[in-house]
Amino acid sequence: MSALVRVIGAAAGWTAAHVLPALARALTWRAVLAFVLGSAALAWAASSRPFPASGANPILDLIAIEDPAAYRVIRAWFLVAPGAAVFGSVLLITGAWRVWIESRRTSGRRGRGVLPPWPADPADDAPSLVVGELHHPVVPAEIVQPEWLTIPEKGLYTGLAIFGAIGTGKTSACMNPFARQLLGWQAGDETKRAAALVLEVKGDFCYDIHDILTTAGRERDYIELGIGGRWQWNPLDSDLDSYSLAYTVATLLNQLFGRSKEPFWQQAYTNLVRWIIELHRALPDPWCTLRDVYRCAIDPKRFARTIEKARRNAGLVPPNTLELDGGIWKQHYATLDAWDWKPAGPGRFVARADDDLVDRLTELGLKWTTPDPPAPAGDLADRVAAVERWYKHDWMELDTKLRTSIVEGVSTFLAMFDLPDVARVFCPDSPKSRKPPPSVEDLPAPPPGEAPPSAGGAVLRPLPRLDRLIEDGRVLALNMPAGASPALARAMGVMLKNAWLQALLKRPAQMKRQPDRYFRPAVFICDEYQSFVTVGEDDPSGDEKAFALTRQCRCIPIVATQSVSSLRSVLPGQDAWRALIQTLRTRIFLSLSDESSAELASAMCGKILRYAPTFSFSEQSQPGLSILRARAGGGKGSLGATKSFRESRDPLFHPRTFTLLDNCQAIVLPYDGRRSLSATRVYLKPWYLPRDLPYWRAREEKRL
Repeated sequence: MSALVRVIGAAAGWTAAHVLPALARALTWRAVLAFVLGSAALAWAASSRPFPASGANPILDLIAIEDPAAYRVIRAWFLVAPGAAVFGSVLLITGAWRVWIESRRTSGRRGRGVLPPWPADPADDAPSLVVGELHHPVVPAEIVQPEWLTIPEKGLYTGLAIFGAIGTGKTSACMNPFARQLLGWQAGDETKRAAALVLEVKGDFCYDIHDILTTAGRERDYIELGIGGRWQWNPLDSDLDSYSLAYTVATLLNQLFGRSKEPFWQQAYTNLVRWIIELHRALPDPWCTLRDVYRCAIDPKRFARTIEKARRNAGLVPPNTLELDGGIWKQHYATLDAWDWKPAGPGRFVARADDDLVDRLTELGLKWTTPDPPAPAGDLADRVAAVERWYKHDWMELDTKLRTSIVEGVSTFLAMFDLPDVARVFCPDSPKSRKPPPSVEDLPAPPPGEAPPSAGGAVLRPLPRLDRLIEDGRVLALNMPAGASPALARAMGVMLKNAWLQALLKRPAQMKRQPDRYFRPAVFICDEYQSFVTVGEDDPSGDEKAFALTRQCRCIPIVATQSVSSLRSVLPGQDAWRALIQTLRTRIFLSLSDESSAELASAMCGKILRYAPTFSFSEQSQPGLSILRARAGGGKGSLGATKSFRESRDPLFHPRTFTLLDNCQAIVLPYDGRRSLSATRVYLKPWYLPRDLPYWRAREEKRL
C-alpha cells in the first residue's frame, strides 16, 4: 500500500512539474478560443450532418465491404472535419491578426514610452550598474521589447573604461549616471554605502558629485581637497616606500616637461628625491613634505645639517658636540669665541654643535670632526648610515655641474610647493607642532570650492588617513581645475590616486584576517583619465598593477578618456596602453573622431563569419552575336553563369561605425564577472532625462 502511495505521489509530482507548466504555456487565449469554436462545430456536425446510411452511396458500401478500417476512418473524418476546419481557421486568422495588425499597434504603443522596469534598486543587497537600453544589437533600429544592459557586482570590480570624443556624452550619459547609481546604493546604511575618489580636470564634475550626495542624503560624506579649501594633505605622508614615492615624482617630471631619451636623468631624479625622503624619515620628527625635499635639494648647507641631525638622532655621534683642531681654533678664536669651547685632549677643543656653529664653520671653510661614533644599533642607525654613504660616496662624488643639473631638473617641479598657497594645502606642518584637529564627524561638508571662513588666518584641518576615509564611506574629490595650474593639478591627482589605490591594496590581507567583516565597495571615478594615468613595467605603482587586484579589493574603477590615442600619447613604450586596457574588462565606446582609435575599437569587438557570394560568367560562341561583348556576327554560342560562396571573417562593427555614432549611443563590450559578452549597441540614459523615457522618443523630441 505504501509503495502504491509513493508511486502515485511521484506521478503527481511529475505531472505538476512537467505537464501543468506545458499546459499553462499551451492554453493561450487563441488556443482556448479555437478549441471552443471547434467543439461547437463538431457538435453541430454530429447533430445536423448525419453520415450517409448504408445503401445510400455505392462507393462507401464497396469500401465498407473491401476495407472496413478505411471505412471507419472516413466515417470519423466526416464527423471531425468541421470541428478541425474551424479550429485551424481560428488559429490561422488570430495568428495573422497578431502578426500583421496587433504587432504594429503594439510597436506603436511600446514606442511611445513603455520600457521595462528599472532593473536596479538602491536597496539591493549588491551594487549593480545599468548602462543603457538594448535594442537591435548591431543595426541602429528600435525594437518592440527593449531590455536594459546591466553590469552585476562581479563585473563592476573588473573596471569600466569609457572612450568618446568631445561632446559625445561621456560625462552626462556615463560618468554622472553611473556615479548616481553607485553612490546612491545603500545610501542610508552607514556600513554598506560606497566610498569613492573623484578626479577630474574641468572643475565642474565635483559640483555634480556634491549634488548627487546631497540628493542621496550623504552630504556629510563629501570631502573636497583643493586650493582655497579647508583640508590639508601631505602626499609624502604615505605607507609607500621612499623609492615608490620618488619614482612617482620623477615620472611626473618626465610627463610634465618631456621624456628624455637618456634614462640617466630619471634615475638621478629618483635617487635624489628618494634619499632625501629617507633622510627626513630618520629625524626625530619623521615628517617630510615636498617643500622640505625642495629646500634640502637646493641648499647644500641645509642638506649637511639635516644629515647631522639624523646622525645625532640615530646615536651615531654624541649629541651636540664637535671637535676642532687647536691650531685652527686659535687662528679663528675671535670669530668662534661666542661658543663655549673646552679642551678635549692634546691640541683638541670641543664645543656644543648647534646649527649656528655649523653654519659659521661652513662659511669659514673649516673642517671639524666628531667623536668616534658608537657602533650602529638598530634599523634607524643603519638607515642613516645608508643615507650618509650615498651622500659622501655618490652624490658628492658627482661633478658640480652635473649635481647642479640634477637639482635644477628636480627644482623645476618642486618649486611650486614653496609657494604659500600651495604649501598651505599640500605641505602642512608636522602633527607634533599643531593642535589636535577636530574629528571628521564634526566637520560638515562645504559646498564645492568654498574657501575657509577667513582668508590667510584659517586653520586648515589635516585630511584623515586615506584608509580611514575608505572604511568610513567618505567621498574624496580633488577639485583643482587644470586651467588654473595644469602641472599642479596633474601632480596632485596622480599622487592622490596612487596613495588611495595603495590604501585599498591592504584589504586582501585584512579580509583574510576578518572573514566575517563586511568591506564596503570603493569607487574610483576619473574623468579625462589621460591626465592622471601612470603605467609601465618599471613603475612600482602603475595603474595596471593596482587595477589587476581591484576585484579582490572591492574597488570599482570607472575611467573616461577621449580616445585610445590619448592614453598612448602619455604612456611610455609601445604596448603599455595594452597592459592597462586589458585590466578594464568592460569597455564603452561612444563616437570616436580618431581613426586609429576606431580601428582598435573595431578589432576589440571581434569578427564574425559570413558567406560572401561570388559570381562568374562564361561564354562560348562561334562567329556570331556575342551577348557579353555585344558584337554582331553569326553562328552558335552558349552562355554560362556560376554562383559560389566563400567564407570570410568581417568585423562585427566596421571602424567607420564608431565615427558615425550619434550622441548618447555607444558600442559596449560588457563583462559580467564570469564571461565576456558579445559587443552590442547600447543607448545611454543621460542623467537629466527620466528613466522611463525611451531613447528614440527623447531623440524625436530633440532632448539629446
